[in-house]
Amino acid sequence: MSQAPLLPLPPVERRKRICAAIPAWFPQYLRTAAQGIASNGSKISFAFSRGERQVMRRRKPMPVSQWAEKYRMVEMSAIPGRWHNLFTPYLVGIMDTMAHPGVETVIVCKSPQTGGSEAGHNFVGYCIDRCPGPVMYVYPDELTARENAKDRIIPMIQASPRLREYMTGYGDDTSSLRINLMHMPIYLAWSGSVSRLGNKPIRVLILDELDKYKDPKNEATSEALAEMRVTTWRRRGRSHVMKVSTPTTPEGPIWVAFTQEAQARFDYWVRCPHCGMFQLMQFERIAWPGKDTDDEPDAEAVLAQRLATYPCEHCGTVWDDNDRDRAVRGGQWRERESGLDLAASLASARPSKVAFHIPAWISFFVSLSDVARQALKYKQTGSADELKKLQNQYKAQPWVVEHAARTEDSILALCDDRPRGRVPGPIEGKARVSMLLAGIDTQKSHFRYVIRAFGFGDQEESWLVQAGVAETLSAIDAILWATRYRDADGHEYAVRAAMMDAMGGRTAEIYRYAVRHRGRVYPWQGVRSMSQPYTPTPQEYYPDQKGSKIRIPGGINLWRCDTTFFKDDLSGKLSINSSDPGAFHLHSNEKRELEEYAREMCAEAYDDEQHAWVNPHSRANHYWDCEVMCKALAYILNVRNTRPPQGEKKRKPVTGVRGEPADIAGKIGSYRR
Repeated sequence: MSQAPLLPLPPVERRKRICAAIPAWFPQYLRTAAQGIASNGSKISFAFSRGERQVMRRRKPMPVSQWAEKYRMVEMSAIPGRWHNLFTPYLVGIMDTMAHPGVETVIVCKSPQTGGSEAGHNFVGYCIDRCPGPVMYVYPDELTARENAKDRIIPMIQASPRLREYMTGYGDDTSSLRINLMHMPIYLAWSGSVSRLGNKPIRVLILDELDKYKDPKNEATSEALAEMRVTTWRRRGRSHVMKVSTPTTPEGPIWVAFTQEAQARFDYWVRCPHCGMFQLMQFERIAWPGKDTDDEPDAEAVLAQRLATYPCEHCGTVWDDNDRDRAVRGGQWRERESGLDLAASLASARPSKVAFHIPAWISFFVSLSDVARQALKYKQTGSADELKKLQNQYKAQPWVVEHAARTEDSILALCDDRPRGRVPGPIEGKARVSMLLAGIDTQKSHFRYVIRAFGFGDQEESWLVQAGVAETLSAIDAILWATRYRDADGHEYAVRAAMMDAMGGRTAEIYRYAVRHRGRVYPWQGVRSMSQPYTPTPQEYYPDQKGSKIRIPGGINLWRCDTTFFKDDLSGKLSINSSDPGAFHLHSNEKRELEEYAREMCAEAYDDEQHAWVNPHSRANHYWDCEVMCKALAYILNVRNTRPPQGEKKRKPVTGVRGEPADIAGKIGSYRR
């Protein structure tokens, strides 16, 4: 058998000469052999394996932003492939700050889809490769946590050759709740779950969409519980916390962290590609043709034609989206109070908690016309919902609700000249009403109701058709479903649907009524605060005090609605002048039919301390509740996106005389008697 040839010696310039004493723990025969080699002047040549060289190699320091460009691969993105800082240059400073010595917490108050969450993923990837330790992601709910693990975190590790080396290869180690790497775990948790948020020492904590968190009962907030996990690592000065979210209200966690917790707050200053001067982009300077004049274009036209621009405040050059992107690429972060750039501020002030603000108009993925469109939608509709969207999702600022004090006179000032029961008719042959909706407040002995006509489009103009009292569900049937309401031209309108309070002590009765009118009656439950405007909750059984379960045929949805959200919207509508677009109209009060209605519409007021609507004098507020339910139903049925019919044949007026709704109510009363 021939001996395998020896590998050739490496070139002289690649050889390293090592002189070492003979270890005392060598066996005697090895010590003797080694001494003989040393006395003869012989040399022993050897080479380290690739793994040995990798372990012994001293890595050069690398910022997180450079690591991301070199090793991060993006899959679920509009721009898949290798990560490029070119598209989100403002994230460079944020990522590098997260690994800056002495910085423990980074707070990012941002608009949606500006890359804040991806900056957190990049930092986690950097930690996997450079400074391993237990990682925890916290999301608003379990479904979001599992989806992010499956769709973003695991693919991030698998797609990067650098990170893939740290995977164990076992399928059980890459679940949607825990990812076990060779040298560290990654945990997935969600708000409201004490068990997921506790009992784990964590080095890197990512709190994503913080303002959507739910707090557990009888415990500290989810944010506080999660931050307790980094206590041991913080003691050693090696913990990292990232808080990232779109703001909601001034009392929301991300805005509180941004304004009160952060020791340094940074804004992104862009550099004009024409004159080279730095400036902080302001929402008020975004321009479009006819701005603040009677010739303003439609909001959708501004977006479709990309009409919005931005003038440089120094040289006056008008930027389009491409110029804006060039300006952002040349920009830098500056501290809000001192004006120092990011590096100088971190070096001089040495803050441990740093905050960054990212509005939508510096994002490559958001056109200036997107921002202008939203501003015009609010101007043209006056909707509180559109204002909230503009503040939260574009300006990245909290929505401050301004509640004007209401008086009975201000409510009655919204009356027009229509009689009770009359629907507003077409103007110049154009229909104004998309549908009739009703809100019904349930009492022990009777029902209060309002019927309101809603217009087309996102202006959400509406008209009160009728408000009153019905003593039985049979009376409700006659008022809602057996009656056709007319406009001045004789066109007939039917009530499309009704939202009905199911929490007035008559829940089972309301459920049965809703089953009988499935698709037309929506059972309502008001909730003071929710993470979303409404949630349909399936109900399988009728409530029964005796505990017996009586199944609801086919089941039914209980519509749980955020009363604060819809009361804010209603309050905003009541402040619109009756001659302006999007107004909230009432029918005529010639017969003083709306006196009680006006009193009840003023019963509740907004409490700034409780951040909720309250009834300080415990006055009757049934019509107020009915109108809130009407607003919620219009939101659920997406009335704002209805469009007037094109080429619709004019309805033929119905001949004959039909009794007014008041007469019908009188007949119903005689039937009851």
